[in-house]
Amino acid sequence: MTAPRYALLFPGQGAQFPGMAQRFHDASPAVRDLFDLAESRTGLPLREICFRTERTDQARTDWNQPAVFLAGLAGWYALVEQAARRGAEHPPVCVAGHSLGHFTALAAAGALSATDALDLVARRGELMHRASQAADGAMATLIGLSEPAVADLVRAAGDDAVSVAAVNGPDQVVVSGAGPAVAAVSQRAVAAGAERVVPLAIALAAHSPLMAPADAGFAPLVADADLREPRVPVVLNTTGRASRDVAEIRADLHRHMLAPVRWWQCLATARDAGVDLLVDAGPGRTLSKVLRRDLPADAVHSLDHPRGLEALLP
Repeated sequence: MTAPRYALLFPGQGAQFPGMAQRFHDASPAVRDLFDLAESRTGLPLREICFRTERTDQARTDWNQPAVFLAGLAGWYALVEQAARRGAEHPPVCVAGHSLGHFTALAAAGALSATDALDLVARRGELMHRASQAADGAMATLIGLSEPAVADLVRAAGDDAVSVAAVNGPDQVVVSGAGPAVAAVSQRAVAAGAERVVPLAIALAAHSPLMAPADAGFAPLVADADLREPRVPVVLNTTGRASRDVAEIRADLHRHMLAPVRWWQCLATARDAGVDLLVDAGPGRTLSKVLRRDLPADAVHSLDHPRGLEALLP
């Protein structure tokens, strides 16, 4: 069998569920070592959070970010370990991650060590959790309207209380900001013809000006981060371009917390690189479900099922 050319994708906050990454943890010594490292670096009981904590409690930002990062990287470690057993190294053509998942992508590509990425993600989660407690933030996905149509609704709101946070598909746009402003834009979206509005299960206004205090605290860490040239191109959230340039990757990270995630453009870049599959590394199948709305089912694959690893290896 010829192994497919693939892009490896990592989800962000909101992908959590009880039991995430436990299949990989129980089967892979490398993943168990990764959990040991993560618990040591963060001081968090990440096995308890990932495996046995209720989803609503997992959503707490300062737990969620290191836990979802860890669960995503566990899928990659398990794939690498299984490929090594077969003597069939099969790296991705490129990697990309949605919001928080961008840090998982950087670690998978070798642009950040696992240790440095864990430290950054843990601090990012703490800063964003603190900022979220100081503001009544919310996020919602508006389905059935284009980005320009949603941008018009945001402008009509008349202030900086709500903004476009992510463009996940041609008609899947996430808005973020103060809770009342997000609710008002959501109502206008339905009146303007949106198929539906999906409030996100996180008490957070990511990729909005409400994260400015967190961004100010995170910027010095980005400036000092030990970034290295990645082994494969990383598709950048704020531009949608693939890059192996350390300066460009750092500049993207400096914009990352406040700028919208250009996810649909990231996916177009990955597909233009000649991949056969977009592979959702998990946790779960959050990205797969979103992608299958706009892409053929056979163009999308998830690692998080019993034969998810085997299907990628020759």
